[in-house]
Parts: sequence; C-alpha cells; structure tokens
Amino acid sequence: MDQEYIIANADKSVLKISGLKVKGLNTKQLEQILKEKFHTMVRVIGVTGESVEMDVYDIEPEQVIKDVEGLIKTISLTEGITATEVTKISCSEKIIEVDFNHIPDSPLSGCAKERWMML
Repeated sequence: MDQEYIIANADKSVLKISGLKVKGLNTKQLEQILKEKFHTMVRVIGVTGESVEMDVYDIEPEQVIKDVEGLIKTISLTEGITATEVTKISCSEKIIEVDFNHIPDSPLSGCAKERWMML
C-alpha cells in the first residue's frame, strides 16, 4: 500500500561542488554513495554540466570542507560524473532560517540571495 508522508530534517548544510563534468548523472546512486560516506541523509537538489548541489543533514559545513579531497574522490565514483583538475567545493554553508511571519507581503528588490539576506 502506498502511503503519503513528509520527510523533514532540520539543521542542514548546502553544498555546491564545481569543476565536475556531469553527463547522464545517476542521482540516486550519488545520494547512496554520499549517505555511506557521511553516514547521514543527503539529497541532490541541482545538477548542471559543471556542478552538483546537494543538501547534507546533520553535518557542519566545516566538517565537509575538511574532507574535501575524499568527498570529491567519492563523488567521482558515481556514474555520469568525472572529476577534473579544478574540482572544488565552491559553497558549503548552513541554510538560513526565516520566520514565515516576517516574510513581507510585497516583493523586495534585488536578487533572490540579497532579498533573503535582508530578512
């Protein structure tokens, strides 16, 4: 029987790894490999031809950055990803907390990142 449910985790880091060659990426395989590496839940949230973005739960950004070389080697084991010489973690930071009651009703000017930083 299919059940509908919501998976909710707090305290997540967003990770962006650039300098990769991505073609026909198997995201489920990547998530599984990263779950085994980090021993926590990982969700791929975006992929381009040159980068991968993911949510990593219950791990501080500093911990991810310390293991950058091992992480990139792990990611390159995934079908559809080739690590290049310029591969790096270009972003590893915590998600910003925003109180729903303080989100303005009218749009603010500026890019999306600037709008959230103003809140």
